[in-house]
Amino acid sequence: MTERNMFRRAIALAGMLGLCGCALSVGALLDAGSTALVARFDTDRDGGLDPAEVTAMVAAAVPGKGAEFDALRAGLAAGYWTRDCNRDGRLSAAELAAGDPCA
Repeated sequence: MTERNMFRRAIALAGMLGLCGCALSVGALLDAGSTALVARFDTDRDGGLDPAEVTAMVAAAVPGKGAEFDALRAGLAAGYWTRDCNRDGRLSAAELAAGDPCA
């Protein structure tokens, strides 16, 4: 992977982390971003993201092949699942946008 591509991937990852509230909490921006993420990746339209939908979302944010990409995707997915505070196996827009998850 070239340095330029790694930089682009880092920016994409930072953007996804920002939208999930893992990196910052900006209220309305997070609400809108989280709602957009759920709308984009909620393929069964049940109002939340299940494990397959989170996997698809993370794969879209971190495309690429190889162990380093697999590790990035696994870490990002694990970060998202820490926000499943009610442990229902789905991530809602509210859970994604929470500034202090599971508080």
